[in-house]
Order: sequence, then C-alpha cells, then structure tokens
Amino acid sequence: MDWSRTKTIFIVTFMLLNIFLGYQLAEKQRHGDINEIEQMTLDTQIEEQRINIEFGESEEELLGAPITGFQRVFEDDITFLEQTLERQEIELIDSTTLYSELDSPYNFSPANLSASTEAFMQQYVFRGEEYQLAAYDEEEGLIGLYQTFEGSMIDQYERDSYHVVLELNDSDQIVSYTQRYLTIVEQGVEEELLTPMQVVERLINDPQVGIGTDSTISSATIGYYNLMEVDANFQIYAPVWRVIVDEEPFFVNALTGEVQNITS
Repeated sequence: MDWSRTKTIFIVTFMLLNIFLGYQLAEKQRHGDINEIEQMTLDTQIEEQRINIEFGESEEELLGAPITGFQRVFEDDITFLEQTLERQEIELIDSTTLYSELDSPYNFSPANLSASTEAFMQQYVFRGEEYQLAAYDEEEGLIGLYQTFEGSMIDQYERDSYHVVLELNDSDQIVSYTQRYLTIVEQGVEEELLTPMQVVERLINDPQVGIGTDSTISSATIGYYNLMEVDANFQIYAPVWRVIVDEEPFFVNALTGEVQNITS
C-alpha cells in the first residue's frame, strides 16, 4: 500500500470537509444575519409608522399544506343518521344538506354562547366536535358555525355559507339546524408556514394594502380558504392568514406570502 498517497488523500479529504463545513456555517450565519436585518427593518417600520400590533409572535413552528374537501353525501348515510342522532327528526334538503328538527327545544344561553353551542353540537350534531362557532345573529335567531381542520376554520370568509346553522325560537331555544359536512384530505407534504409577523411585513410593504400611520393590527388567525373550486362538491383549500387591520380583514397565503383577493 502506498502510505504516502493514502496520507495525501486523507489530508485533502479533511481539507475539503473543513471547507464544506465552513461554507455551511457561513451560509447559516449569513441567513441568520439576513433574518436579523429583516427583523430590524420591520421593527423600524412599525416604530416609524406607529403601528400598534395587539398580538404576540408564536414561538411554535406552524406546518401546513393545501387540503381538498369533498361534500359528504348524506343520502348514503340516512339510515345510520336516523339511528344515531337521537331526540330529533331528520330529513334531506338535498343529497349533501341535512335538516333536523328537535323533538323538544334545547335551552340555550346567549350569555355563555361558546360553551352552550359546543355542548349542543356534541350532543345533537353528526361529528359536532369538528365545528367552531363563527357568528350569532340575535335579531335573526341564527348561529353559524364552520367546520375545522386541525383546529382551524374552513371557508370562514363566506359569511352566507356556514357549514352548520342553528335556528332559535323567540325564547332563545334551539329548535332546528341544517348541516353540511366536508370529508377532508391533506394534499402533499406539510411545509413550514409563514409566521404572523412575516405576514404583517408583507402587508406593510404591499402598496395596494396601504397600512398607514397609527394603524392597529388586532389579530392574525390561520384558516383554510377556497382558492379553487373544481365543482360544487369538490374544492381545494389553502392555509391562509386572516389579518385584521383597523377592523378590515386582509388575507395572505401562508405558504407563498401572496396577498389574496378575498371578499369577506
């Protein structure tokens, strides 16, 4: 064995390894410096424009991917639903919309809206735990809920298209409801989502949004929004941040950072 040649190969290999590791470290430091510069720039913008942000940055890494939603065809399950949904009479408005009338009114407490709604949903509604309260119209006697995926609401910008609508009588008792249900399938591998502050930065720098001096950014919540409708029973949703600026909602794709043109 040519030990001199072997020794030379080892030395060259270690030199190349050190160069590679040094390059990786430099790149990591460079990206870290860029992130720090971007953060400093954002902090400066917020301070100079006197923008008030009423939420904190989450330390938890958020992951997500687009999802597809298939309208469940209730007519295939009508016998099962009749047997499992007790103390109510159900019928189908169409193949994907269920209507239920309770045998007796359910006492509901508007003063404890969220807990009362959650209790009713778990007792009376098919997979009721998957829905989240979205709106209460006291004048019309209606409560609207959206279905969720991993805790985030789906299609929460379509205020005339709730997945469940509870109907109340004049005594604030629930007497009936309508329901639609989506079968959700996640598409692709989950990716890291933009953070709320990264989304705020994009909105501040977008001239079409026009966040002005002394603006207040009150909340940023993640949801799934219908950006492509293949047909009435099959839709594609993307994870999107809903950011409230001076009581006006703005929507930013949590994967791409694109500001979406969505009418709330």
